Amino acid sequence: MALLSSIAAYLSAAGCRKFLASDGITSPNFELLPLAGVFEGKSIDARAARKSLPALGETFSIAKNLDEYQRMICLFIPSLVDRDPVKAQLQKYRIGIVAAFARLASVIEDGNILEWNRHAKMILEEASNSYVAAKSRQRQYIANIAESFLYFNVPEDEVDFLLAKMYA
Repeated sequence: MALLSSIAAYLSAAGCRKFLASDGITSPNFELLPLAGVFEGKSIDARAARKSLPALGETFSIAKNLDEYQRMICLFIPSLVDRDPVKAQLQKYRIGIVAAFARLASVIEDGNILEWNRHAKMILEEASNSYVAAKSRQRQYIANIAESFLYFNVPEDEVDFLLAKMYA
C-alpha cells in the first residue's frame, strides 16, 4: 500500500511530466528520471544493454509509449468532471503506468524483463484503448488487468478503493 499511497500523492500534487529523459530508441541512452517517493532514476547505455539482453529493445519501446500515454492522459484528465467514471478509469491506468516505471529499474538490473514486458504491454494497450475511447466519447469497456496490477505491486481492488475515495 505504500507504493500506491506514494503514487496517489504524485497524482494529486503534480502537474504533467514525462518520466523519460531519453528513451533508448531515438537516443543512445535510456534514462528514467526519478520520481520522489516512488522510484529512483536509472540511466543506461541502451545500445550496449540491447546487445547483452535483446529483449530490452521491446522494453524501451513499451516504456517510451507508456510515458507518452501517461502524459497525454494527465493532460486530458482535468477536462473531465470528478463524477465521470471515465476520469477514474483513466487515472487507474496512470497508476498502473507509474507502478510499471517503479518496477522497471530493478527489473533492468536483474535482467528479468520478459514478465515486465508482458504486463507493461497489457497496461499500455488498455490505457491506449481507454484514452482513444475517452477522447472520441466512445463507450468505455472494463479490461481484466488485475494480474498486471498485482505484478506491479498495486492490487487492483486497492486502486479501485483509492479512486472511489478520490472521486466520490
